[in-house]
Amino acid sequence: MLPSSPMTRHPDELPPQRKIELLDPLVANQIAAGEVVERPASVIKELVENSLDAGANYIQIRLKEGGRTLVQVIDNGYGLDGASAKLAFLRHATSKLRTAEELMGIATFGFRGEALASILAVANVTLTSRRADMDVGVRLTGGGAVALREEPAGCPVGTDIQVADLFFNVPARQKFLRTAATELGQILRFVDALALARPDLHLTVHHNDRKVADYPADPDLMRRTHAVLGANVAARLYPLADDYEYQVRGLLSEPGLHHGGPGQLTLLVNGRHVADRTLQHAVISAYGTLLERGRYPIGVLAVDCPEGTVDVNVHPAKTEVRFVQSQAVFASVVRAIRGMLAGTPWVKEPLAERLPVPPGTPTTPRDVATWQPMREQLPSAWRPSAVQPYRPTQPSFSGVADSGQPPLPEAQPEATTYSGLRYVGQIGKCFLVCETADAFVLIDQHAAHERVLFEQFVQRARTSGYAMQQLLIPQTIPLIPVEVAALDEAAELLAPLGFVIEAAGQRAVRVRAQPAILRDRDVAAEVRALAVSLTQGGRGAGTLETLERAAATLACHAAWRAGDTMMPDDVQRLLREMEGVDLSAYCPHGRPVVFRANWSEVGRWFGRP
Repeated sequence: MLPSSPMTRHPDELPPQRKIELLDPLVANQIAAGEVVERPASVIKELVENSLDAGANYIQIRLKEGGRTLVQVIDNGYGLDGASAKLAFLRHATSKLRTAEELMGIATFGFRGEALASILAVANVTLTSRRADMDVGVRLTGGGAVALREEPAGCPVGTDIQVADLFFNVPARQKFLRTAATELGQILRFVDALALARPDLHLTVHHNDRKVADYPADPDLMRRTHAVLGANVAARLYPLADDYEYQVRGLLSEPGLHHGGPGQLTLLVNGRHVADRTLQHAVISAYGTLLERGRYPIGVLAVDCPEGTVDVNVHPAKTEVRFVQSQAVFASVVRAIRGMLAGTPWVKEPLAERLPVPPGTPTTPRDVATWQPMREQLPSAWRPSAVQPYRPTQPSFSGVADSGQPPLPEAQPEATTYSGLRYVGQIGKCFLVCETADAFVLIDQHAAHERVLFEQFVQRARTSGYAMQQLLIPQTIPLIPVEVAALDEAAELLAPLGFVIEAAGQRAVRVRAQPAILRDRDVAAEVRALAVSLTQGGRGAGTLETLERAAATLACHAAWRAGDTMMPDDVQRLLREMEGVDLSAYCPHGRPVVFRANWSEVGRWFGRP
């Protein structure tokens, strides 16, 4: 008889065991919907990509309440017959591939066969479609657990699909939807990227029966870029191209025009809009020291890869890709961008020395006729003609961020009060040298002032509000839709900080007042930085986090900066203000403010006993 194990338990002590069963198809589709359908913009993406695969060159998008109550996509593609339409709503029904081996050669946008089944599981859907060889079209209606109903319908050739009441049967998911303005901003962001990827496509967007975007087909990429990004931005973009290993095309901004996040950098792989870290890091690496850390150029970058060298099946939403030779793609992008930078008018020979072309670059492009682009319907504008990446520190407002750097020895004066420090002088126009009877103290002037102002902003926003400066002439600032939505949604939180900002359409905001402390600053730059910080907050950001994120951004721009000369009176005022500030040893972004070393430790640096 085997000895009993300590792990052995009497059956009566075990919890009730649930029987293993197959999930109900509706439940399975609702779970799948969580991967494919996150918000109205996700629905738009899936439906529009189906329209593109159906050969459409004219797509209308109609929305109600930011897509929360209605999303409608109308196209002039091939259309569907009744049998194909019903089959399309079954999970894993697709016309795009037959075997797993075909995944590496996918040349279509939608291919997983999950989108329509997932959407139907969490919304009320009406599809109306007709093929050119049909006299009468077909209409299917259903939603949730309700079976699809079929009936004949008079309609033009193409497909019209309406998705109403998203997540009506999944309240837990519905409550995570944001305001109509925010959801609309996400949709317009997708539409803008698609317009840049497909200049040959006519796209229109109506929101609450009002046209908010209209991009007629235009083979001229610069004109399309002008329409999407605006005249001021388009005038500062420069073309780039490389055909050595991968075909790289694009229009990117001069170093003086940049953004605080990648939101205005559109990345395309084989015509598909993606959010790819490899490409983002390649772009940042190519600009090198011409860009400040954490800044991104504006524009569009397209990479066309041969069949079998890129996997688009990495994520259910198909927003990520995996390259077989990511280092080669990285090098191709860097080569193309550095070639553009070396030949642009703002710099000449010095830049060529600072940004050398990677070794092994041929003097002439490779023979690009050896393979054809995977997507023949790509616009001619994107077709070929006949170091460790920087990872920015993430802000942390509830403690200390992980800066990725080794900890400093003693980052905070222990019993020493700031106002009791004896000021010695400023070094490097950045650091304040102070001392006590037993210690040497070094203070980062920007980080210290930033922390003080951050505390003041937050405290006054919670109480009486921060003093504001009214603008004699309200200033209109162009932004991308998602940034406009973020500022509009946070307007009530920004008012106590001293900002009065209102949306001026989907692509601009109007500033009527700014914090008095920023009266001498460029209000446009402050608002753009504020918009970037708010959009990077994430969908789950609460009221307090949003307030602190905004306060941190304003404090950073209002504080003394590295390079500013501080007079003794300025230093003494700062030291007094640091007194009593919570977590004053760290700035709002987690960087240390103070370095302290006992004189005995300083002595050991010089070999003294």
